[in-house]
Amino acid sequence: MTPTEWLARVRHDLVKRLVWPARDRRDMGGAPAPGELAPDLIDEEGQPISADALWTALAAEAPDGAELPAFAAALRRAVAAAQAGDVDGVIALEAAYAGLAHSLNRKS
Repeated sequence: MTPTEWLARVRHDLVKRLVWPARDRRDMGGAPAPGELAPDLIDEEGQPISADALWTALAAEAPDGAELPAFAAALRRAVAAAQAGDVDGVIALEAAYAGLAHSLNRKS
């Protein structure tokens, strides 16, 4: 898998599933309902999976040069923010993803 393909998978399978509900809530206004921002993630077999477990699987396939610890920490913060109903805290994951992508672009 190329770095571009791996990044696309991280974005599709993890980042957008966390960020989009938060972005929608921000655009609609108001406070999120309990659990509204918590992601419903699925693995490759269509089974429910936690964000941490999905990231572990994706990180195992990461291309050389990817700065994984920083993104992993940002993911933990975003999941905690989702559980707390913190819209901006979840949306901050987008910046962490950009940093992850940038780390691969610097190495190529």
